[in-house]
Amino acid sequence: MQNGARRTGGLSLYAAIAFAVGNMVGAGVFVLSGLVVNIAGPAAVFSYLLCGLLVVFSGLSYAALASIYPEDGGGYLYARRILGAYPGFLAGWAMYISVTIATAFVLLGFGIYANLLTGANLDPRYGAVAALVLLTALNLRGVSEAGKAEVALVAAKVAILVGLILVGLVHIRITDFTPLLPGGVGGMLQGVTMVFFAYIGFQVVAMMGGEVKGSSKSVPLATLASIGIVAAIYTGVIVALLAARLPTYGSESVFDAAVVLFGSVGGTIVALGALFSTLSSANANIIGASRIILEMASEKQIPGRFARLRKDQPINSILLGAGLALLLILIGNLSFIVELTNVTILVTMALVNISALILVRQEALLPPEKSYFAVPLGVLFPLLGAASCVAMLLTLALPIVLLGIGVLLAGSALFVLEDTPEGERIVREIRLLLRRPGDMETVD
Repeated sequence: MQNGARRTGGLSLYAAIAFAVGNMVGAGVFVLSGLVVNIAGPAAVFSYLLCGLLVVFSGLSYAALASIYPEDGGGYLYARRILGAYPGFLAGWAMYISVTIATAFVLLGFGIYANLLTGANLDPRYGAVAALVLLTALNLRGVSEAGKAEVALVAAKVAILVGLILVGLVHIRITDFTPLLPGGVGGMLQGVTMVFFAYIGFQVVAMMGGEVKGSSKSVPLATLASIGIVAAIYTGVIVALLAARLPTYGSESVFDAAVVLFGSVGGTIVALGALFSTLSSANANIIGASRIILEMASEKQIPGRFARLRKDQPINSILLGAGLALLLILIGNLSFIVELTNVTILVTMALVNISALILVRQEALLPPEKSYFAVPLGVLFPLLGAASCVAMLLTLALPIVLLGIGVLLAGSALFVLEDTPEGERIVREIRLLLRRPGDMETVD
């Protein structure tokens, strides 16, 4: 397992954390939190915390692998290096599909809060489509401009949410947590499966590893730090929702809670925060997906024409992802989108945990001079991570699981599709962009 020299990353540790937090703190807070409280009641706090713990198991696997392969591609790259060509392809394609599907969900959240901010009564899909067009155009211009926008958007929304959380903590009472389990333990566990979707954005740091300065150290730190930061934000927002004592909870509950706790001005500020949040989350998804495609094309796992470059961005991949997100936005079913995303990303995370398990057991094969993040307690956490992914899959409806697997298998056509001379030229351009040595070497 050798790590080729790559270009020097341009994103700082703080920018990497911002991308991950920006990806996770989106519709998972502003739209999903009220839905989870509706199902789990006050136990929604435990739903978010328990899910965060399960994600940490997989996060440790990502951290260890990222320290060895500090390059773009994330879970795809790890599975490709350790498990082989086809498992690597499945991991990469699942990541690409999952973040693209997640983009549709968060942009529907943008449409919901655009209505709340403006007082309009439009179909949220109109706002979602407008935002999709804007972000697609932004990413076609290049990653540096998208990165600058991301840091500003994340700073704005985190400040707004921290204000909401602080006021919620002041107003919360012990009685707001009774009954603690109105839906029983089953309701709390159902909440865990729902909010898993909200945490998957931690992977965006690993996807963009080649863009991060000192990535072998910064990527593991950013991965674990972002999960901890977001778990604190999620649980704090749930406390604020409970403190507002709303009569019912749903997709607009964060806005409603802000109106109760701050007045109409607070509702306006939170709606603005939701717009910033969903835009930044969708933006991080689009950037992360483009990095996966570049890495897959550079290793000839997909045809080069699928990753045709313009301003160092794989424009065909971005346009295809935008088309898929548009289709899902038009369908407009939030629950369907969340569950389909969970199927695809759980496949990737299971493969990454298996890769980390193999790494821990065969670490003697690594060059002795290679420094990397060692997973505590040996194989325990990779095993727990893989087991939690399988357990989550088993909780999902069988038709959704079969559909998700069907989407992944359908993508396998790209794996076996012969490239054209034009596609091979594009692969050489991508390898030059990534500064991958051995431009003409054979990749199995």
